[in-house]
Amino acid sequence: MHSTRLYINDRLDAFGAEDVEALIAGFPAWRQAYVRKIKNANARKESAAAFALLHRALKKDFGIAEFRFAYHTQGKPHLESHPEIHFNLSHCRKAVACAIGNRPVGIDIEVLGRYKRSLAEYTMNEDEMREILSADDTCRNGFSERDVVFTTFWTRKEAFAKLIGEGISTNVRDILCECMDIAFTTRVEKEKGYVLTVAERKTT
Repeated sequence: MHSTRLYINDRLDAFGAEDVEALIAGFPAWRQAYVRKIKNANARKESAAAFALLHRALKKDFGIAEFRFAYHTQGKPHLESHPEIHFNLSHCRKAVACAIGNRPVGIDIEVLGRYKRSLAEYTMNEDEMREILSADDTCRNGFSERDVVFTTFWTRKEAFAKLIGEGISTNVRDILCECMDIAFTTRVEKEKGYVLTVAERKTT
């Protein structure tokens, strides 16, 4: 049976430097080394929180306490000793997210408030731009409905690119035209300031 589980930690604001160090101390040595190489404090916190989410989920819900990452040709990580389990991680300033299941999955999470018309015109096709520009651009709480629509499209593009293991830089404007067999699940958390999308292939 196809089943994907979603895990979210959207309380990163409460994480201080000591909390991050405590998380890292509980990681396997190979992941500790990876995270400690990250110089930017916010990036280190996001990476640590995302891995901690995966680590806890695998132990609690799948009975996997020890694992290592291996990487596909295009760089997408998978569990070296558990090819039957698929996962994907994403993080942003507001939250981290992890999707785990028995089929390939892609996930992306982005903060609201990033919309710029120049960026949208570079990354969106004509139909997407039409929908974005038709949304209200009145800014409330740091973002507008136009920003919500833009960010929703963006997370779908990223999630799909991560599902298939390719970078979003290739054919970014029309990448969603290739998604007829893809199911997207999007959560818009306005009060918490982020949008999250999970991408999976449709089951028949």
